[in-house]
Amino acid sequence: MQLNLLVLPDGLDRTLTDALTLCAQQADPIDLTYLGDRVQAHLQRAHFAAQANPMVNVALAEAIATTYTHLLGHWPTLTDLAMPWLKGAMLYFVETDDDDPDFDSPIGFEDDVEVLNACLRMAGLEELCLSPEDFD
Repeated sequence: MQLNLLVLPDGLDRTLTDALTLCAQQADPIDLTYLGDRVQAHLQRAHFAAQANPMVNVALAEAIATTYTHLLGHWPTLTDLAMPWLKGAMLYFVETDDDDPDFDSPIGFEDDVEVLNACLRMAGLEELCLSPEDFD
């Protein structure tokens, strides 16, 4: 399947759109199982980081990881248009030094939610969108 990134997820600013596009390109050849493992490893790093910095929003990180696990279990049902963006969103999540560094502040995972939600809306899965305020 040829990577189609011509239709962009709605609702992201230029910085996040550019970062997500790069992650989608980089994630294209990556095996889904490996990405899922990286999501779980990143969640474990969040738990570890929270021991030193209680401001790390582990509850939000857990919700994001749970959503990705759900998506991986339903991957064959996703649209071809949404798949590369969702793979890119997973790769964006596992990068610790993204738009808002995940382990440095209580809002470190909010950019990850913004990226995830834009991709979920593109996939027609609005019901899976997360609200960071629910995890404060």
